[in-house]
Amino acid sequence: MEVRVGDKSYEIIIRRRGETGYAAFCPELELIVNGTAHVQVENKMKELILEHVAKEQAANGGAKLEVESKA
Repeated sequence: MEVRVGDKSYEIIIRRRGETGYAAFCPELELIVNGTAHVQVENKMKELILEHVAKEQAANGGAKLEVESKA
């Protein structure tokens, strides 16, 4: 899956871990999130990506960017 914010793309890789866990990884930001449900780790990773982008925007004058998600 891919999240596109402005002109940047962030890949999200989700894997099942054991019987009851999931992990999401974003290679571009080197972030890992663990949880108990696929949708939980997917949403949390999207939140972290958006937080990262917001920090970049604040550092660069605060321009708003469009967000798009692709499976």
